[in-house]
Amino acid sequence: MESCEEIDGLLTRRALGEPALPQDPMSHLPLDLFDEIELGLIICDGHGLLRFTNQAASRELGSASLLLRSDGRLRQAAGTSGDLPGALRQAAQRARRSLVRLGHGGDRLMVSVLPFGPAQAGGQHVLVMLGRRQPCSELGLEMLAVSYGLTLAERRVLGALVREASPREIAAQNSVALSTIRTQIQAIRVKLGARNVEGLLLRAAEVPPVASALRVVFGGGATHQAASAGRLAAA
Repeated sequence: MESCEEIDGLLTRRALGEPALPQDPMSHLPLDLFDEIELGLIICDGHGLLRFTNQAASRELGSASLLLRSDGRLRQAAGTSGDLPGALRQAAQRARRSLVRLGHGGDRLMVSVLPFGPAQAGGQHVLVMLGRRQPCSELGLEMLAVSYGLTLAERRVLGALVREASPREIAAQNSVALSTIRTQIQAIRVKLGARNVEGLLLRAAEVPPVASALRVVFGGGATHQAASAGRLAAA
């Protein structure tokens, strides 16, 4: 079992974008596991000092729409409603769990803030979990479509429904008749065993939060295929 100091050092290097040291026993498997999860996961202290972000969280912070990374700390973007700093302090100092609703204009994000790890003199670490911006990831939708045998057209329609498009909007986007889209929605409902569109969205929300197979190297702007599967196969 690695010591808290070893784990803390590894998380700090990950948050700062520094490579793992060769002797780090956790340098591959655990951190790669977190990147396979679509939900954004952040570990920080009560003042927002970042210790760890997985790929999903790094994408969210990189967009700087509601949350951002500034001077190595987790911060709310200007004009964003919700009291994330207060929730971080409460989690670190009083082990209080809370849900923070962030919003700015039409953009919104649910964030859960939880105490994490053993109590320390300066307060506990804090786990920040970012809510989904849509019920299912693109890869999750593709896996769902393949599992239920949806056609390519039906996959496009289901993806649009998950993104809250109306049948009329979907028809306009694909330059087809509204009746065609309604027929396709009916076919999707039959295949997925859903009574209505709301049932389709619930099916999509049931898909595990699997992240895209592509990984983004933040800071360099390059994209590469995840190597975790190869490392697991070799192990």
